[in-house]
Amino acid sequence: MSGLIIYGNPPSNYVRAVRMTCAEKGIEYTLETFSSLAAIKEPENLTRHPFGKIPSLEHGDVRLFETSAICRYIDEAFDGPALQPEGPVARARMEQWISATNAYVDTDIVRRFVLAYIFPGGPDGQPDRNRIDKAIPDIRRDFEALDAGLSSTDFLAGDQVSIADLMLAPIVSYGLAMPEGDELIAGRNNLKAWTERMFVRDSFTTTAPPMPKSD
Repeated sequence: MSGLIIYGNPPSNYVRAVRMTCAEKGIEYTLETFSSLAAIKEPENLTRHPFGKIPSLEHGDVRLFETSAICRYIDEAFDGPALQPEGPVARARMEQWISATNAYVDTDIVRRFVLAYIFPGGPDGQPDRNRIDKAIPDIRRDFEALDAGLSSTDFLAGDQVSIADLMLAPIVSYGLAMPEGDELIAGRNNLKAWTERMFVRDSFTTTAPPMPKSD
């Protein structure tokens, strides 16, 4: 065993990104889950993640929170395929897409769109159509930007998978599982080809949580 402990629940797209990173590196780890969302805010977890979020990591004396930092540590601390490209341009592109995923794509797809289906807040317990409909134009923009970014490479930072791809894949898969998923990706052939490459990787299939229901 590597002695690596990940704190977080499997449905979290960010927890899954860390687990995918471990899988890509061939690292065994222990996943410590929480019994409820409230437990994530309890003092014990706040010692690991001061903002009361997931995931966090323990590895010997190392304590880390925030997904991109955790993934970088795993990539650099363990043997296995490199998940960060060589060269300043490719590294910058990886960082660009990690930042865009955190700032825009996760918010638009998961927080505003997918969660509106999972935790319906509309009349009679139905999904909040107003919230969903407001998110859809921004998701289209996100998919357009991603499609353009994949126009000349197989992956976001080049021709090899990187941390940027591992952070994005769980988010896109959740979005595509919703009723509008097929329509949103229609015509985005570069992005669709990327999903076909990512969604068959062992790191993706072996970390798959139950997909969220949209009804």
